[in-house]
Amino acid sequence: MQQGPQYPFPDYPGYPPPRSGKTVLLVVLVAVGILVLAGLGIGAVFLLTAKDDELVSGEPDRYTALPGCAEVGGHVPDPPPLVRDGPPTPGTASDDELELVRVSCAWAPAAEVTMDLAKSDEPGAGTRYAAAAYDRAVAVGGKPITTGLGRATKAADVELAAPRCGVHFYQGNVDVTVLVTLDVPDQCRRTARSLAEAASASLR
Repeated sequence: MQQGPQYPFPDYPGYPPPRSGKTVLLVVLVAVGILVLAGLGIGAVFLLTAKDDELVSGEPDRYTALPGCAEVGGHVPDPPPLVRDGPPTPGTASDDELELVRVSCAWAPAAEVTMDLAKSDEPGAGTRYAAAAYDRAVAVGGKPITTGLGRATKAADVELAAPRCGVHFYQGNVDVTVLVTLDVPDQCRRTARSLAEAASASLR
């Protein structure tokens, strides 16, 4: 009787594959599928947990007090005379949970800085308030300063009728408006930005 080829050992070239190969492959695929599903489930739980933690904790408001006008002017080379050094005064907001404090300063001949500090027991609420004020300034014509300004979170040049110009920025939970009156537009803009940088540097 004619016999088929004899293979000395299983790893010999041409050795027939085991009859249970499909079964093994199926088991492997099922196992991989279970691991993938388990991984997706763990990932989804992780993402949901992280998101919930972010919503609950938020980012604490950075500042708790405003600098005085003299401190702002101290960051300006050869500052002009300070003609209004207003003390911190309480403000009002549509959100009852917010506490607002304002400091308003003026230097001769015509430069003003107004700083509004927004505080709340809700983490991040003050920063959102300041960011919304900046967004409104941009919405009515403010031009974002893409090169940055001091330590400001975001800043924009404010478009005003000549000879006035200004800068609006927010830094954390502080909203700042700078107004300058000068006949030369370029000089007005430089002065406004310099004063805005001084206000930014004075926030601690």
